[in-house]
Amino acid sequence: MRSFSRAAAVLSLAAGATACSEGGAGHQPPEAAPPGPAVVWRQSTPVDPVFIGSGGFGFAAGSATVSAAAPQGLAKVGPDTKGPWGTIRFLHFSGYWYGDDTIQGFSHLHLHGTGATDYGVLAVMPSDGFDASRTTSSGYASRFQKASESASPGRYAVTLDRGGIGVEITATPHGAHHRYAYPSGAAAAHVIVDLDHHLDGGTVKDAELSLDPASHRIHGRLRSIGGMSGGFGGYDVFFEARTRAAWTESLVWQGGAAPAPGTSAGGSGVGLDLAFDLTQAQAGPVELQIGLSLVSADEAAKNLAAELPAWDLDATAKQTAAAWGALLDTVKVTGGTDAQRAMMTAAVYHAFLMPTVQSDADGAYRGEDGQIHAADGFRYVSDMSLWDTYRTLAPLYCLIAPDRALDAIRSLHEKAKQGGFFPKWPIATGEAGTMIGSSAEIVLGDAYVKGVTAFDAEGAYAMLRAAAMDAAPPPGGRGGRDHVAAYMASGYVPADTTGGSVSWTTEYANDDFGLAALAEGLGHTADAAALRARALGYRKLYDPASGFLWAKNADGSWASSHDDATSIIDGFVEANAWQSLWMVANDADGLAALAGGRAELVNKLRAMFELAREDYDQIDFTDPLTAGAARPFYRAGNEPDLNAVYTFAQLGRPDLTQRWVAWLRATQYTAGAEGIPGNDDGGTMSAWLVFSALGFYPVVGSDRYVIGAPLFPHAEVTVSGGTFTIDAAEVSDTNIYVQAVALNGAPLAAPELRHADLRAGGALVFTMGPAPSMWGRSP
Repeated sequence: MRSFSRAAAVLSLAAGATACSEGGAGHQPPEAAPPGPAVVWRQSTPVDPVFIGSGGFGFAAGSATVSAAAPQGLAKVGPDTKGPWGTIRFLHFSGYWYGDDTIQGFSHLHLHGTGATDYGVLAVMPSDGFDASRTTSSGYASRFQKASESASPGRYAVTLDRGGIGVEITATPHGAHHRYAYPSGAAAAHVIVDLDHHLDGGTVKDAELSLDPASHRIHGRLRSIGGMSGGFGGYDVFFEARTRAAWTESLVWQGGAAPAPGTSAGGSGVGLDLAFDLTQAQAGPVELQIGLSLVSADEAAKNLAAELPAWDLDATAKQTAAAWGALLDTVKVTGGTDAQRAMMTAAVYHAFLMPTVQSDADGAYRGEDGQIHAADGFRYVSDMSLWDTYRTLAPLYCLIAPDRALDAIRSLHEKAKQGGFFPKWPIATGEAGTMIGSSAEIVLGDAYVKGVTAFDAEGAYAMLRAAAMDAAPPPGGRGGRDHVAAYMASGYVPADTTGGSVSWTTEYANDDFGLAALAEGLGHTADAAALRARALGYRKLYDPASGFLWAKNADGSWASSHDDATSIIDGFVEANAWQSLWMVANDADGLAALAGGRAELVNKLRAMFELAREDYDQIDFTDPLTAGAARPFYRAGNEPDLNAVYTFAQLGRPDLTQRWVAWLRATQYTAGAEGIPGNDDGGTMSAWLVFSALGFYPVVGSDRYVIGAPLFPHAEVTVSGGTFTIDAAEVSDTNIYVQAVALNGAPLAAPELRHADLRAGGALVFTMGPAPSMWGRSP
């Protein structure tokens, strides 16, 4: 996800030296890079899969969290770091950057791969001592050595240089277990709990805590206002914590006052220090468990009791790893290189970090109306970067985790009923409202045509239809359809209505296709026909002289010059004219007709990829500022043109899809910390890689998949009907071209599959070779 806060993200060093904006300001490198380790991309050393995507730079930063987490867990517990670039936001949207060398604390909630800061609150830090200078991260932070750091699904470990303290953390869906091993001979241990800690761009409005020494427990709450959640006033985080051993002293502070003995604190700047005696005969590692809830203190306590009933970190970590294993096993691959298999593991892992399950162990959740509700028969999820994830992640769930796809759909409908409209970027207990379009429409439509139907589809459709098609806005508002009146009047969103009008138009086209799919599935055929016809209005923005889409005013006049298709101007959101041309994947042949035929459009698309390759070949990957700049042609790390490489196959040239998919897999994804080509956006880029490694890609809002080419000689995908296998015995770095394809033994003539072909289970067999073939080609 790249929110508008990301679009205005500033590469601000301590002196505010540089700016990097996806909204149009461009990339302006500072005069000199700060001291610290060089950031290197494609030559880097492979890392454990959890660390893949936690590095990179600028627009090529993956923003992957390395936190200990259960699948889709609320608790994502891990380090917030700083280093040669300080805590600059565009590297620390997840709180962590691989190139850093200092841990500021271990906070309990994080986003994955997003383009804005939020969460990163409720920090805990073990310390070898305590004084008044250690009430904030600037005082209690510690350097660490990368060699001491490790992570696996559900577990994180590191040794702090300061005091030589070994830290191990594991997570449950709503809880965390910390274990701190102090060096032999250490007499005392300290654990600092900082309720004022937050990521850059956020704040903690107020907090409170109370201690019960007799039961070794801490109860607390904080009000966090993050870079995204600030749009609805923030959210409360409740926690219930307990230590395994009794503490010998507790010091608390608040409002800038000096630490003092006590058992409660409240207001601003709240924190506490617990001291432990390590000289006792029974003394061992210091252990802390925390239960979390966004609902209430009672729910936090219930979550702690339900998910962490015993003091056994290793058993908990094993249980969480098993939950991850079940999901990772939904996509199994054989062959390829160690690096390629690690990339695939990381991609599937990243796909299940968000959306976040926010309903508590007993099903309670706080809705967008501020009230407490019960999730009956589903898991209530939030943290949904829909503008990003509708393209790849949501379709992947429909294929390999339809129960989780259903969770998302039912949660979206509940949010709509409580808040009055379907959200587009819900986070925590509210709606951030970032990005453009009404992406819930295409998520629901895509799922419905793929058999995910066990929800109140008629009720959801009625709300979505009213927002998208009624002349007057419904009582709850139109949500992401705010510009639909102008869209209906002109057939496109006019530039004199809003900025980014081309992007708004193409998003509405996709939304219309998705809503039409839902309408047709429910038998509303007239609505479906009207929506599909309306979705073609984007064609009015096509300029045959330049061959691109450009912004128009309501009177039909062009709103800008058409001189530079690589520039990000006001008509586009997070894209330029090159990248926006391919946005409407459901109308490839319609776009081809505008361009003068399939051959002409293929040539245009081929030119974009050739220019992208030339641009890539000239990158100096030892210079983070230029290597991390926005790319002017195809951008693998941004959403608007993600589907472009599959448009070749839709236009009758699957051989070009095969060629350029192979190039993208080999150059844009690695097994290193820089291994994702841009913000993973809640798993969006990772899901692209999963599909592109399996050999097919969704045409979202339909039941269709475009056939590409597989990366591995054998893959097994768990689907509703059993197992779907993909075999390509001859595939290699040179044998990238498809010679023939058979589905369940029957030859395929066209590069297309239907969801029913996959969902039932079966076998797809590719014959591969070193040269393009005529398979699947059409005029």
